[in-house]
Amino acid sequence: MRSLDSYTAYISSFSLVQTNINSRECPYCGSHHIHSNGNYKGRKRYLCKSCGKSYNDLTKTPFSGIHNLDKIMRYLSCMINGDSIRKASEIVQVSTTTSFIWRHKLLTGLNQLPPPNMKNVKEIMEVEIPYSHKGQTSEPSEAMKYSKVSALFVCDRIGKVDSDSVPQSQNGMNPLLSRIKEVSNEHTDIICPTKLLNILDSSKMNVKCINSSYATPTVITGLISFWHNWMKRFHGVATKYLSNYLHWFDYIENTLHKQNRTQDLLQLLLKHRILSSS
Repeated sequence: MRSLDSYTAYISSFSLVQTNINSRECPYCGSHHIHSNGNYKGRKRYLCKSCGKSYNDLTKTPFSGIHNLDKIMRYLSCMINGDSIRKASEIVQVSTTTSFIWRHKLLTGLNQLPPPNMKNVKEIMEVEIPYSHKGQTSEPSEAMKYSKVSALFVCDRIGKVDSDSVPQSQNGMNPLLSRIKEVSNEHTDIICPTKLLNILDSSKMNVKCINSSYATPTVITGLISFWHNWMKRFHGVATKYLSNYLHWFDYIENTLHKQNRTQDLLQLLLKHRILSSS
């Protein structure tokens, strides 16, 4: 097994993810009309003949713009362990500012990974969380001070979890509920609170209310309790980052029994480009 520091070359070359130029696609337009375009600071660059943009293997990945790639694997290990920004900075020996920047680069990548494939009975529970203005310099309005955020958790009976959040003030459907509606059919068994029945199209699935005697959420109650305890180490998370932290928790829970979890996380983040307008 490789040492953590040896992954520097792995990240730089990207050789284990895409092995030849014909298999590459432009991170800007998706074209496969790619040509080599020399090297810059030891990293190979490519030119897209369709859109004319030049890029390297890390462009639009969470690792783009990170200089100390020799420390990234140790930082990914901190992510697997759920370490706080300050603790990770001490372990990896970078500043807390750098740790913060890396943390949110990686969380942005995690937030865009495909949702887990759930099986068996799905349990749904909603948790209301006070709106957090942590890190903001401007004083929030009175209405925002007392507003709530709806965090939705879904898991199956073997413990695979998916979660997401949306401020209640937006009056919009949680994106997680939208995904559930899209993939559900008459064979889908769901246990959820009564208030969600009006949102879910229960005619398409077998929905049981949590308050019924035959529908007990045996897995998700313990999961949410564990999530509350896991979040305490961060001493509060700004609402604008809450969805990222929820998906971080999902990844940790869904990979508990995987081997080489740090390498697995690296490969996932390298393969999935960060979506942006640029």
